Amino acid sequence: MNPNLGSCQSSPGPNQQLASPLFAKLPTELRALIFTELFGGRRIHLEFMPHPLRADKVGNRRRWRHGICEDGMETPFGRVIAHQHYCLTAARRRALDISMLFTCHRALMDGIPVLYHSNVFLVINSGSRRLPVDDIRSLQAKMPKHWPLVRSLEIKWEVAPFDRNHASMVPHSYGRDAYEAFWDALAEMPVLSRLRIALLMPPCPQTDQNPHPFALRDLYLGPIQRLRSLRMCEVAMPRSYVSAFGAQEWESIMARTSEGQYRISWVDDDSGLVPAGPATAQLFYLPRGH
Repeated sequence: MNPNLGSCQSSPGPNQQLASPLFAKLPTELRALIFTELFGGRRIHLEFMPHPLRADKVGNRRRWRHGICEDGMETPFGRVIAHQHYCLTAARRRALDISMLFTCHRALMDGIPVLYHSNVFLVINSGSRRLPVDDIRSLQAKMPKHWPLVRSLEIKWEVAPFDRNHASMVPHSYGRDAYEAFWDALAEMPVLSRLRIALLMPPCPQTDQNPHPFALRDLYLGPIQRLRSLRMCEVAMPRSYVSAFGAQEWESIMARTSEGQYRISWVDDDSGLVPAGPATAQLFYLPRGH
Protein backbone atom coordinates (compact mmCIF):
# COMPACT_ATOMS: atom_id res chain seq x y z
CA MET A 1 0.00 0.00 0.00
CA ASN A 2 1.24 3.42 -0.87
CA PRO A 3 1.98 5.17 2.45
CA ASN A 4 0.80 8.45 0.99
CA LEU A 5 -2.69 7.02 0.58
CA GLY A 6 -2.97 5.47 3.99
CA SER A 7 -5.04 8.29 5.48
CA CYS A 8 -7.45 8.22 2.53
CA GLN A 9 -8.07 4.50 2.75
CA SER A 10 -8.67 4.44 6.50
CA SER A 11 -12.27 4.27 7.65
CA PRO A 12 -13.90 7.62 8.50
CA GLY A 13 -14.15 8.59 12.15
CA PRO A 14 -17.50 8.35 13.91
CA ASN A 15 -17.83 12.16 14.18
CA GLN A 16 -17.25 13.09 10.56
CA GLN A 17 -20.96 12.70 9.63
CA LEU A 18 -20.16 11.73 6.03
CA ALA A 19 -23.71 10.50 5.54
CA SER A 20 -24.94 14.07 5.96
CA PRO A 21 -24.99 16.21 2.79
CA LEU A 22 -24.12 19.24 4.94
CA PHE A 23 -20.75 17.80 5.91
CA ALA A 24 -20.09 15.38 3.05
CA LYS A 25 -20.85 17.66 0.09
CA LEU A 26 -20.49 21.27 1.19
CA PRO A 27 -17.02 22.80 1.62
CA THR A 28 -15.99 24.39 4.89
CA GLU A 29 -16.52 27.91 3.58
CA LEU A 30 -20.16 27.30 2.68
CA ARG A 31 -20.88 25.62 5.99
CA ALA A 32 -19.40 28.65 7.76
CA LEU A 33 -21.75 30.91 5.81
CA ILE A 34 -24.73 28.77 6.81
CA PHE A 35 -23.71 28.79 10.47
CA THR A 36 -23.22 32.55 10.35
CA GLU A 37 -26.76 32.99 9.03
CA LEU A 38 -28.08 30.79 11.84
CA PHE A 39 -26.25 32.17 14.87
CA GLY A 40 -23.42 34.50 13.83
CA GLY A 41 -22.84 38.10 12.79
CA ARG A 42 -24.95 39.63 15.56
CA ARG A 43 -24.58 41.81 18.64
CA ILE A 44 -25.32 39.59 21.64
CA HIS A 45 -26.25 40.84 25.11
CA LEU A 46 -24.66 39.09 28.07
CA GLU A 47 -26.32 40.15 31.31
CA PHE A 48 -26.23 38.81 34.85
CA MET A 49 -29.90 38.86 35.80
CA PRO A 50 -32.62 36.85 37.55
CA HIS A 51 -34.09 33.98 35.58
CA PRO A 52 -37.90 34.28 35.53
CA LEU A 53 -38.52 30.56 36.10
CA ARG A 54 -35.54 28.45 37.04
CA ALA A 55 -33.05 28.60 39.90
CA ASP A 56 -29.72 26.82 40.10
CA LYS A 57 -28.84 24.00 42.49
CA VAL A 58 -28.40 26.34 45.44
CA GLY A 59 -31.57 28.31 44.78
CA ASN A 60 -29.98 31.31 43.10
CA ARG A 61 -32.04 32.65 40.21
CA ARG A 62 -29.42 35.13 39.02
CA ARG A 63 -27.39 33.86 36.11
CA TRP A 64 -25.86 34.95 32.83
CA ARG A 65 -28.47 35.23 30.09
CA HIS A 66 -28.03 36.13 26.46
CA GLY A 67 -30.19 37.71 23.81
CA ILE A 68 -29.90 39.30 20.38
CA CYS A 69 -29.55 43.08 20.62
CA GLU A 70 -32.00 45.20 18.67
CA ASP A 71 -29.02 47.26 17.50
CA GLY A 72 -27.42 45.49 14.59
CA MET A 73 -23.72 44.97 13.98
CA GLU A 74 -23.59 48.07 11.80
CA THR A 75 -24.89 50.37 14.57
CA PRO A 76 -22.13 52.72 15.82
CA PHE A 77 -21.02 52.12 19.38
CA GLY A 78 -22.05 55.65 20.38
CA ARG A 79 -25.65 54.88 19.55
CA VAL A 80 -25.53 51.50 21.25
CA ILE A 81 -24.59 53.03 24.60
CA ALA A 82 -26.76 56.13 24.21
CA HIS A 83 -29.97 54.46 25.31
CA GLN A 84 -31.29 51.87 27.70
CA HIS A 85 -31.64 48.35 26.36
CA TYR A 86 -34.70 46.23 26.99
CA CYS A 87 -33.67 43.40 24.71
CA LEU A 88 -33.70 40.86 27.56
CA THR A 89 -37.14 41.70 28.94
CA ALA A 90 -39.71 38.94 28.70
CA ALA A 91 -41.70 40.80 26.05
CA ARG A 92 -38.76 41.58 23.76
CA ARG A 93 -36.12 38.97 24.45
CA ARG A 94 -34.82 37.26 21.35
CA ALA A 95 -32.76 34.27 22.33
CA LEU A 96 -29.99 33.22 20.00
CA ASP A 97 -30.97 29.84 18.57
CA ILE A 98 -27.90 27.61 18.71
CA SER A 99 -29.77 24.30 18.59
CA MET A 100 -27.82 23.37 15.45
CA LEU A 101 -24.70 23.04 17.59
CA PHE A 102 -26.22 20.16 19.54
CA THR A 103 -27.30 18.00 16.61
CA CYS A 104 -23.95 16.19 16.48
CA HIS A 105 -20.32 16.48 17.53
CA ARG A 106 -19.24 17.65 14.06
CA ALA A 107 -21.75 20.52 14.11
CA LEU A 108 -20.50 21.55 17.53
CA MET A 109 -16.85 21.54 16.48
CA ASP A 110 -17.54 23.48 13.27
CA GLY A 111 -20.05 25.87 14.79
CA ILE A 112 -18.35 26.97 18.01
CA PRO A 113 -15.69 29.09 16.20
CA VAL A 114 -18.42 30.81 14.19
CA LEU A 115 -20.43 31.54 17.33
CA TYR A 116 -17.57 33.13 19.25
CA HIS A 117 -15.56 34.64 16.41
CA SER A 118 -18.30 36.34 14.39
CA ASN A 119 -20.59 37.77 17.10
CA VAL A 120 -20.05 40.93 19.14
CA PHE A 121 -20.70 40.34 22.83
CA LEU A 122 -22.09 43.31 24.77
CA VAL A 123 -21.85 43.50 28.58
CA ILE A 124 -23.63 46.37 30.34
CA ASN A 125 -22.67 47.15 33.93
CA SER A 126 -25.00 49.96 34.96
CA GLY A 127 -26.28 50.92 38.40
CA SER A 128 -24.67 47.86 39.92
CA ARG A 129 -22.18 47.30 42.71
CA ARG A 130 -20.61 44.57 40.62
CA LEU A 131 -17.30 45.69 39.19
CA PRO A 132 -16.54 45.00 35.54
CA VAL A 133 -13.73 42.68 36.61
CA ASP A 134 -16.32 40.64 38.50
CA ASP A 135 -18.36 40.29 35.32
CA ILE A 136 -15.37 39.23 33.22
CA ARG A 137 -14.16 36.71 35.80
CA SER A 138 -17.68 35.34 36.15
CA LEU A 139 -17.96 34.82 32.41
CA GLN A 140 -14.55 33.19 32.32
CA ALA A 141 -15.67 30.77 35.03
CA LYS A 142 -18.98 30.09 33.28
CA MET A 143 -17.43 29.42 29.88
CA PRO A 144 -13.83 28.35 30.57
CA LYS A 145 -13.38 26.65 27.19
CA HIS A 146 -15.27 29.11 25.00
CA TRP A 147 -14.67 32.55 26.54
CA PRO A 148 -11.07 32.64 25.22
CA LEU A 149 -12.51 32.33 21.69
CA VAL A 150 -14.29 35.71 21.82
CA ARG A 151 -12.84 38.16 19.31
CA SER A 152 -15.13 41.18 19.71
CA LEU A 153 -16.27 42.59 23.04
CA GLU A 154 -18.22 45.71 24.02
CA ILE A 155 -18.57 46.96 27.59
CA LYS A 156 -20.69 49.77 28.98
CA TRP A 157 -19.49 50.64 32.48
CA GLU A 158 -21.76 53.30 33.94
CA VAL A 159 -21.16 54.44 37.52
CA ALA A 160 -24.07 56.32 39.06
CA PRO A 161 -23.07 59.98 39.59
CA PHE A 162 -23.50 61.70 42.96
CA ASP A 163 -23.42 58.35 44.77
CA ARG A 164 -20.56 58.42 47.26
CA ASN A 165 -20.91 54.68 47.84
CA HIS A 166 -19.56 54.13 44.32
CA ALA A 167 -16.26 55.92 44.98
CA SER A 168 -14.47 52.57 45.16
CA MET A 169 -15.54 51.93 41.56
CA VAL A 170 -13.97 55.10 40.14
CA PRO A 171 -10.37 54.29 39.11
CA HIS A 172 -8.77 57.60 40.02
CA SER A 173 -10.53 57.71 43.41
CA TYR A 174 -10.38 54.37 45.20
CA GLY A 175 -10.99 51.87 42.45
CA ARG A 176 -7.58 51.54 40.83
CA ASP A 177 -6.91 47.97 41.98
CA ALA A 178 -10.20 46.70 40.56
CA TYR A 179 -9.64 48.66 37.34
CA GLU A 180 -6.17 47.20 36.86
CA ALA A 181 -7.54 43.71 37.57
CA PHE A 182 -10.21 44.31 34.93
CA TRP A 183 -7.60 44.91 32.24
CA ASP A 184 -5.57 41.95 33.46
CA ALA A 185 -8.65 39.79 32.92
CA LEU A 186 -9.11 41.13 29.38
CA ALA A 187 -5.43 40.50 28.65
CA GLU A 188 -6.07 36.81 29.30
CA MET A 189 -8.37 36.66 26.25
CA PRO A 190 -5.86 35.47 23.63
CA VAL A 191 -7.79 36.32 20.45
CA LEU A 192 -9.61 39.49 21.54
CA SER A 193 -8.96 41.83 18.62
CA ARG A 194 -11.84 44.35 18.81
CA LEU A 195 -12.76 46.14 22.02
CA ARG A 196 -15.21 48.97 22.59
CA ILE A 197 -15.60 50.25 26.12
CA ALA A 198 -17.57 53.16 27.59
CA LEU A 199 -16.20 54.44 30.91
CA LEU A 200 -19.13 56.60 32.02
CA MET A 201 -17.84 57.91 35.32
CA PRO A 202 -19.02 60.83 37.46
CA PRO A 203 -17.81 64.17 36.05
CA CYS A 204 -14.15 64.93 36.46
CA PRO A 205 -13.58 66.94 39.69
CA GLN A 206 -11.76 70.26 39.87
CA THR A 207 -8.26 70.19 38.42
CA ASP A 208 -6.53 70.93 41.71
CA GLN A 209 -8.09 67.77 43.16
CA ASN A 210 -6.99 65.54 40.31
CA PRO A 211 -3.87 63.48 39.91
CA HIS A 212 -1.30 64.87 37.53
CA PRO A 213 -2.83 64.77 34.02
CA PHE A 214 -0.16 62.38 32.78
CA ALA A 215 -0.88 60.02 35.67
CA LEU A 216 -4.62 60.16 35.00
CA ARG A 217 -4.07 59.58 31.30
CA ASP A 218 -1.84 56.59 31.95
CA LEU A 219 -4.25 55.19 34.50
CA TYR A 220 -7.21 55.11 32.16
CA LEU A 221 -5.63 54.34 28.80
CA GLY A 222 -2.26 52.81 29.65
CA PRO A 223 -3.63 49.32 30.44
CA ILE A 224 -4.88 48.98 26.85
CA GLN A 225 -1.31 48.12 25.88
CA ARG A 226 -1.57 44.85 27.80
CA LEU A 227 -3.97 43.50 25.17
CA ARG A 228 -1.47 42.32 22.59
CA SER A 229 -4.00 40.96 20.10
CA LEU A 230 -6.03 44.17 19.75
CA ARG A 231 -6.42 45.58 16.26
CA MET A 232 -9.22 48.04 17.06
CA CYS A 233 -10.12 49.76 20.31
CA GLU A 234 -12.67 52.49 21.01
CA VAL A 235 -12.95 54.20 24.39
CA ALA A 236 -15.75 56.61 25.35
CA MET A 237 -15.28 58.86 28.39
CA PRO A 238 -17.08 61.88 29.89
CA ARG A 239 -16.23 65.14 28.19
CA SER A 240 -15.15 66.81 31.44
CA TYR A 241 -12.01 64.66 31.45
CA VAL A 242 -10.78 66.04 28.16
CA SER A 243 -11.78 69.60 29.04
CA ALA A 244 -9.71 69.41 32.23
CA PHE A 245 -6.45 68.30 30.61
CA GLY A 246 -6.73 68.73 26.85
CA ALA A 247 -7.26 66.25 24.05
CA GLN A 248 -3.59 65.91 23.12
CA GLU A 249 -2.70 64.53 26.54
CA TRP A 250 -5.21 61.72 26.03
CA GLU A 251 -4.34 61.12 22.40
CA SER A 252 -0.66 60.61 23.10
CA ILE A 253 -1.23 57.40 25.03
CA MET A 254 -2.93 55.85 22.02
CA ALA A 255 0.13 56.23 19.82
CA ARG A 256 2.44 53.92 21.71
CA THR A 257 1.76 50.70 19.88
CA SER A 258 2.71 49.65 16.40
CA GLU A 259 -0.40 48.54 14.51
CA GLY A 260 -4.17 48.68 14.45
CA GLN A 261 -6.51 51.61 14.97
CA TYR A 262 -7.66 53.17 18.21
CA ARG A 263 -10.03 56.03 18.87
CA ILE A 264 -11.36 57.93 21.87
CA SER A 265 -14.68 59.78 22.00
CA TRP A 266 -15.98 62.29 24.51
CA VAL A 267 -19.54 62.20 25.78
CA ASP A 268 -21.60 64.71 27.72
CA ASP A 269 -21.47 64.52 31.51
CA ASP A 270 -24.79 66.11 32.42
CA SER A 271 -27.05 63.48 30.90
CA GLY A 272 -24.92 60.52 31.91
CA LEU A 273 -25.39 59.19 28.40
CA VAL A 274 -23.64 59.65 25.10
CA PRO A 275 -25.17 61.81 22.39
CA ALA A 276 -27.85 60.29 20.20
CA GLY A 277 -25.63 60.26 17.12
CA PRO A 278 -21.92 60.14 16.38
CA ALA A 279 -21.96 63.57 14.78
CA THR A 280 -22.21 65.24 18.19
CA ALA A 281 -19.29 63.35 19.65
CA GLN A 282 -15.72 64.55 19.29
CA LEU A 283 -13.82 61.61 17.80
CA PHE A 284 -10.12 61.10 17.32
CA TYR A 285 -9.02 58.31 14.98
CA LEU A 286 -5.56 57.26 15.97
CA PRO A 287 -3.61 54.73 13.89
CA ARG A 288 -1.23 52.94 16.19
CA GLY A 289 2.40 53.78 15.65
CA HIS A 290 1.78 57.44 14.78
